[in-house]
Amino acid sequence: MKTIKNNVKSLPKNQLLKKVPASPAYLDTVSKRHWRLIAQILIDADVLKKIHLTGLEILVDAKSQFEFAVKAINSANKKKQGTGYVQSFSTGAKNISVELTLKRDATKTMLQCLKQFGLDPKSEKELNLEPSNQLDLFGDVMNKLTASK
Repeated sequence: MKTIKNNVKSLPKNQLLKKVPASPAYLDTVSKRHWRLIAQILIDADVLKKIHLTGLEILVDAKSQFEFAVKAINSANKKKQGTGYVQSFSTGAKNISVELTLKRDATKTMLQCLKQFGLDPKSEKELNLEPSNQLDLFGDVMNKLTASK
């Protein structure tokens, strides 16, 4: 198994990171792009610590899954509206599509991870973060993720 040098191993767990650490090797290309983008946003906001890197891994992987699911749903809906949401079986039974379930689960995971960084009002208050820039930070994350497609 190939290991990658991590440029944050020597830092204390609670120290703020000043530069984007190397992404884990197992992440796909899309997740690595999100890693660089989101990590830089969090570093610029003075929120990313070494202890948060596992949460960042989960966040970027969920974002990659979300993107895949949305593209699959949209592609199916272009062929016939609504087919991206419903899976039809040969028996005539219908169920919500696997992609819709993936999208729902990825959304839930992303929102839970964003709470770790104080990007919702409740966790912002619990983490004693300044409220003035957190909504802007959340908006920056969502805008840059949307624009990176």
